[in-house]
Amino acid sequence: MTDETKKDPSDKARSIVKGWISKTQYVESVIVDSKPAFLTVDTSTGKKSILYKALTPNGIFRPLRREEMGYIPFEFTSEEIEEWNSTTFQKEELLDGILEIVQQYADMSLDKQILVTGNSFLTYCLEWISTTHFLFFVGDRGSGKTNASQIIGEVGYRCMMAGSITPANIYNFLGTGEEGVGCICEDEVDATEKDIEKMRIYRISYAKGRKIPKIDMTGKTKVQLFYNTFCMVFFSGESLLEDQAVRERTIPIYMMKGNPKDNIKRPKDKQWKEEHITPLRKKLLFWKLQNIGKEFQRIDSGLTGRDQELFEDFLSVFAGTKHENVAKQVVDGYVSQRQQTITDSLEARIFRALKSCLDENNEVEFLRFLNVLTTSDEFSEDQHRITKNFVSKTLLEKFQAKRESKIKTENGIRRQTTCYRFDEKVSKILSEKYHTNDL
Repeated sequence: MTDETKKDPSDKARSIVKGWISKTQYVESVIVDSKPAFLTVDTSTGKKSILYKALTPNGIFRPLRREEMGYIPFEFTSEEIEEWNSTTFQKEELLDGILEIVQQYADMSLDKQILVTGNSFLTYCLEWISTTHFLFFVGDRGSGKTNASQIIGEVGYRCMMAGSITPANIYNFLGTGEEGVGCICEDEVDATEKDIEKMRIYRISYAKGRKIPKIDMTGKTKVQLFYNTFCMVFFSGESLLEDQAVRERTIPIYMMKGNPKDNIKRPKDKQWKEEHITPLRKKLLFWKLQNIGKEFQRIDSGLTGRDQELFEDFLSVFAGTKHENVAKQVVDGYVSQRQQTITDSLEARIFRALKSCLDENNEVEFLRFLNVLTTSDEFSEDQHRITKNFVSKTLLEKFQAKRESKIKTENGIRRQTTCYRFDEKVSKILSEKYHTNDL
């Protein structure tokens, strides 16, 4: 047995990835001089030091061993830690370093490079951010999508890189302790929607504070556990996920075969990779420790609603740097693209058709409206979706209509019909969402 796997008193301690062990002391599990250790910072002094065991009021904690890390570990020498204690790492310098790596291994336009750079940096900000987006590299085989995803996997904070990740893998990785213990890079994700449990996790993983309860059976004992779901998730595949909740938070990066300077999976220049990626990851972790006791410097982006949730923290990363204007242009482009997608959606087109069918009481007779949809050329390609059930659910759930049964008289004949009444305030909100005039 190796020294790392021998049983010793520390086995009685509970392992933690990172977190606060006192009001002023924060730790990260790393490898120092080939041994598991905590890299810790005292936020009252800013001094970083090495700790092999943490004694706290909540128990004894130990750092993760190498074999317990499902990602590339952060490895330091004690000399590096001592030397870097007097070094202050600047955000712009680190962003430049990430961008240089992206440009080395991915042949893509500057806007995509900035997206990858900003998201890689954000993985080190999980203590501060509260919502995020999903980045999805999509393209045919050989398009470079896996290479691009692997850049984040190797540069980012504790990224679990894998394909066919199971829900159990995710629960075990994210744990029940502190949130934000790492990120997920899932490759070849096209078939993942068939896994209902995994999609349930991904749907809520964009926001801090969301948990999924699970019953843990240990012998005859039943324990209720609450697993974290919050993390940054990066996908790669040949087509985007169809799940609406995930798709609304997905920023696609469409990839095409190019000619990058090198292949991150099979580098021609191994020395360049070792001299750039490994030192930069360690500097990023030091930057995190350097700033852990401070507030994340958020900007007022002027964005609202879903756009703010998706992009404001991304913009905050670049605030005050030479990349700020490019980042704003990137976000403006994706916000416009996202809004156009909403405007062109089937729901938006149904809403626009609805406007012309309402009477003076903001009501519409259901069967007449359904006939408009099923006979209109605008919906000719959507007829397989325009069913009674779909339209009714859309009116009730998406447009918040009230359904009423009424008796109407036409040509002396009384008949019962179903009508839907719409609230003017809700209609105004929907008009703004779908970019149409008020009802």
